[in-house]
Amino acid sequence: MDALNDPFLQSSVLPLVLALVAVGVLRLAGGPDIGRRLAVAGIVLTFLGVFAFVVGVPAFPPPSSMGRLFWCAVAGLAVGIVADGAGLKGAKASVLIAAWLAGSLLWLTLPALSSPSAALVAVPVLAAGGWVAFGRLPAGKDGPATSSAVLLALSLTVGGTALAGSSASLAQTALAMAAATGGFLLWNWPVERHAWGVSGRVAFGIPVLLAAALAFFTQARVEVLLLALPVVFVDRLRARLPVPDTAVGRALATAAITVLAVVPAMIAVGTAYVLSAAGSSASGY
Repeated sequence: MDALNDPFLQSSVLPLVLALVAVGVLRLAGGPDIGRRLAVAGIVLTFLGVFAFVVGVPAFPPPSSMGRLFWCAVAGLAVGIVADGAGLKGAKASVLIAAWLAGSLLWLTLPALSSPSAALVAVPVLAAGGWVAFGRLPAGKDGPATSSAVLLALSLTVGGTALAGSSASLAQTALAMAAATGGFLLWNWPVERHAWGVSGRVAFGIPVLLAAALAFFTQARVEVLLLALPVVFVDRLRARLPVPDTAVGRALATAAITVLAVVPAMIAVGTAYVLSAAGSSASGY
């Protein structure tokens, strides 16, 4: 049990294993149709479980930004499960996600919005939220594997940037999100088995909330997150990959897209470490 107190295991192996279990249980519990849509909720469910284990379950109403982030994710999980259970799609799903994410961002960042510089920080955060709600990726035609690869890369970017900026709790939860996404990705490789659904779009909102907390409440060099923007376009590359449209070809395409998505993330994280080292603020965590 002492191993569970290791921060590395808490943000890697533990969420990976929990996600593998959660995705499988949700798929079985929902049956062949609903379960296929609900399985992706295992990512957010795992994130919340690891958060509760590592940070603790915050009081309600929460006194801190981390507490607000937790309860925003709880609300998102509920929204995703209900919407996917009802088979909600299209514009209605986008509006629902937009309402949840806008309300969550407002509640999360409200204590810091009085600052004159808050508007400059809010613009890219709101743009990211708009992409989650109305962008083409979660509703794209490439299935869950490509979306998982993008979510994995975005979570790694936020986690690595937080770690370089000495924000240990945000780093650990963001990296746990990446590991949980990896668990879902393993379920969908080499064969894609699940839908992305509204719960998947909620999962995309978690790194946005984490990035907002990082931007508004820490001294991390969040500008490096912009270096990871090419990640959101990798879905357009999948159809152009020189692989056959066979089971093996699709498996190779998923692996290639995952690698391509991670490259900009690693560039952003590496830049964050260089900048933090230059400013002598690297995390010892």
